[in-house]
Amino acid sequence: MIGIVIATHGNLSRGLKDAAEVVVGPTQQLETVSLEQGDDITALGQKIKRAIEIVDSQEGVVVLTDLASASPYNQTVLISRELAEETKERVELISGVNLPMVIEAINQQYLNATSTAIHPLLISQGIEGITRFELVEEDNEEDGF
Repeated sequence: MIGIVIATHGNLSRGLKDAAEVVVGPTQQLETVSLEQGDDITALGQKIKRAIEIVDSQEGVVVLTDLASASPYNQTVLISRELAEETKERVELISGVNLPMVIEAINQQYLNATSTAIHPLLISQGIEGITRFELVEEDNEEDGF
């Protein structure tokens, strides 16, 4: 089963995990990492590395972050390079995490997908989860009103 790490600013990662568990039930091999105000960035990298090691069952790990080129993302890039050199383990990194993306990642765990195969699915689900409702007034003239 692939591992999932959600690394974000503030409590967003824990909130996404909590919301996903309301929808799909208890999760497995899913860890969260939060960057709090005043946290040391290097320590954040070590937290991300520990989370990856916890969820890694040698079937790949996907790390979902909130913002591209921000601290959780950048630290994951550094840790991914380090792990690739040490263990040849590949970590998939996707930014812009949202709840549909997390739920899709969990669903893909149950389908035994590989970490390299699911990134297009996660990105697609994340994008498709963004919609806009538009109230359209009906033309009542046809009804005789």
